[in-house]
Amino acid sequence: MLRKALFVINNENEIKAIKEFSKAFKEKYKDFVLDGLYVKDILKYEIFPSTIEGIGIDIGSTYIIEEWKELEENNFKMLKNNIEGNFSNIFVEEGETVEVCLDKMKGYDLLIIFKSENIGPYLKELLRVHYKPMIIVSETDSYSFDKVLALDDGGYKANRTLFNYFNIFGETKVDVLRVNVDEKDELKERFKENYNLIDKEGDPIKTILSEVENNDVVLMGTLKFAVMVEKITGKFGVRLIEEIKKPIFIG
Repeated sequence: MLRKALFVINNENEIKAIKEFSKAFKEKYKDFVLDGLYVKDILKYEIFPSTIEGIGIDIGSTYIIEEWKELEENNFKMLKNNIEGNFSNIFVEEGETVEVCLDKMKGYDLLIIFKSENIGPYLKELLRVHYKPMIIVSETDSYSFDKVLALDDGGYKANRTLFNYFNIFGETKVDVLRVNVDEKDELKERFKENYNLIDKEGDPIKTILSEVENNDVVLMGTLKFAVMVEKITGKFGVRLIEEIKKPIFIG
């Protein structure tokens, strides 16, 4: 069955990571079509209005908008020249980044997006509203997809992520880490040798980050409706996304 992933491309600082990740991804998942998407975000053009309540046109503002458009076009051409061989197709769209991503995702199984050290506004909003699984990629020395660690807090979101991961990539061995979880595990019998349960006690952040170092990919439950709250309160869902440098699959 044909499966498709869409990689959102933002700027030249991501080129090395995009090349390394896409190469490793295509070598591992040969039956995937991997496309790229660059969004000329229209919000950049609306910093200064060209008209103000019908009074007239601000020539200076219009000039700035045209400058932005030219910069965006040049940026896209430069990115395309550098990464064209890494994707089956590279699309360019004009609009609001999140809205364009949501619309394009109708035709894809998976969204892939690059993350800098902190969660930016686009990623923050996508974490809140995405309706398809996504992979968050950070810049690192190399990428692999052999050793998978699922973070299980006993909730239904983590459960859904694991099932979505298996549905997309097939059932393979996964280490399932539970930290300070008392609920009975329901999945060992279902997935048998592909489900290696690790129960631990202690500080969740330190324990998880320690285990992550021994793995290639991390599975996490969705953070919908909680991104802003977690950012403000410092709950560990958002903190983990910011601190983990391995690819994070969120289903």
